[in-house]
Formats: sequence, structure tokens, C-alpha cells
Amino acid sequence: MHILIAGASGLIGQRLTPILQHAGHQVSVLSTQKNPNAFSSSISSFYWSPEKGQIDVNALNGVDVIINLAGATVSQRWTAKNKKAIFESRVLGTRLLAESLRNSNHSVSHFISASAIGIYPPHADTIYSETSTSISPNFLGQVVYAWENEVDSLTDVVPRCSKIRIGLVLAKDGGALIPLAIPASLGFGAWFGSGKQWQSWVHIDDLVRLFVFVLDHPGCYNGVAPNPVSQKYLVKAIAKTYSRPQWLPGIPKVILQVAMGAMSKLLFDSIHASSAYAVKKGFTFKYNTIQEALKDLLPLRAKK
Repeated sequence: MHILIAGASGLIGQRLTPILQHAGHQVSVLSTQKNPNAFSSSISSFYWSPEKGQIDVNALNGVDVIINLAGATVSQRWTAKNKKAIFESRVLGTRLLAESLRNSNHSVSHFISASAIGIYPPHADTIYSETSTSISPNFLGQVVYAWENEVDSLTDVVPRCSKIRIGLVLAKDGGALIPLAIPASLGFGAWFGSGKQWQSWVHIDDLVRLFVFVLDHPGCYNGVAPNPVSQKYLVKAIAKTYSRPQWLPGIPKVILQVAMGAMSKLLFDSIHASSAYAVKKGFTFKYNTIQEALKDLLPLRAKK
């Protein structure tokens, strides 16, 4: 298949692209740089700018599948400027792709989009499946809701549309693990607030494999591992992996609110998302428990 990826330079895209190539797929990418070799010399790169509403229409030539991973990071202070970027990079980017498809004689048969479990309202006692109709009223929830609406609008021009609602991504060189692992490795790990909030995590390798799985199994999936943990449990597990004591109490919410502003709400939201549907459809997780994931992601530290 010929697969076009938007957001290929991000944490997921950098891992997904070579795996798709190794599987025999032709991969091209959308880039905000006008250099045709912006991504690599072996992959065709086409210019686009969701902010300006511009895209090289040649990007769609011969494409069978579009995988949309584009989106500004939410792990930044939520200033008005940054909130605008978080919203527009997702919603306007998807809308631009939709408009381009409607205005072209394309061959795209499947549109796969990243999404986020932030669409679900934070709740300590609710387990969310993909069929949940509850939408979070907070900023991130509304962003994801608008984002998914743009994806759903594509059903009139693309036969199959899929969404992967991504949880807390654990990786060696990005995602949520590093900010937690660095202080824990020094013996200063601490959870946020009570630490009771659910962390629906996923190992980066399993998440990438899920995107590949969805190529042949379209639908809406929670991109999370089968066994979520509390934040306190996660911090203690990281400290144990490093063979470090965990003695600090939780960091009070007010301190993080002052330091991080509205974005600090992400640290306290409790979302328990289920991966049961992916498992039912035949997907097998390699990293089912947080211990398995940390052993792989922090191997050198674990041996000390």
C-alpha cells in the first residue's frame, strides 16, 4: 500500500514510518518544510500548512491510506497562543486533509487518525470503552471532540475511517516517561496530589503496532495497555526499577497550578480507558503490565 503520513517527525511517526517501510509499504509524508527531502532522502515529502490552509495536492497521488498523527504538543503551558496551536494543528489539519480529498480524484480508501483518551471526562470510578458517549467539558476534551468530528466527516469521501484514542505514551526518548523517570532515578520521585488518579498508559512499541493493526482492522480503539495503574503506583514502580527509595510525599496541586497554569489539570485527571475492544479484535499487547514496560524502557537502570 501507499501510505501518506502527517506528523511523521513526531514520537509515534518516527517509529511507525520505518516499520511500514520494512513491511513493504510505500511511505510518503506531509511536512511544514518545503524541502522535498525534509524527512529523509528515501521518502517523498510534500509541503502543507494547516495554519495557512495550504497543501501540495500531489501528495494524494496514488495514496491508499492516510495516517494523521499531526498535532502540537499539549505538554506546554496553556497560553492563549499555545491553546490556539493545540486546537488548530489537530482540527484545521484534519479539515484541510478532508477538503483536499473532497476536491480531488483520489484513491484513498482508509483514513486513520490519532486521537486521545482526553475526550473522556475525568472520573475515578468509570471505565471507558470506545462506545462511551460522555465528552469531557475541559479544554483538551473539547479539542479532541472537535478533532474527531472532523475525522467522522470524512465518511462521505473515504470508505473507512479509524481513530486511535491514545493514552499516556511511555518511551525511552520522549512521551511522559522521562519527566517522571529523571527525578525517580535520583531518589526524588513524587506523584501529583493524592496519586490516586488513573494512568492509562501504553508502551510506544505497542502503540505503533496498533496503528499497523488498524490498517486491516478499521474502527475506533483506545490506545492503552490492558492494565492501567494509579499515578502513585507508577511513580513507585519507576523508583523500584531504578532501585531507588520513594520517600517524597505527593506534590500539592496548588504548587503545580502556580508553576504550570491550566495545563497542570492534565496531571490530576483520572481516566481509566479499556483496551478490551482491541484485544477482542485480535490485537496482542507485548507489554501488558507496567513492570514489563519499565523493564524494557529502563533496562540499564534496572540492572543497577
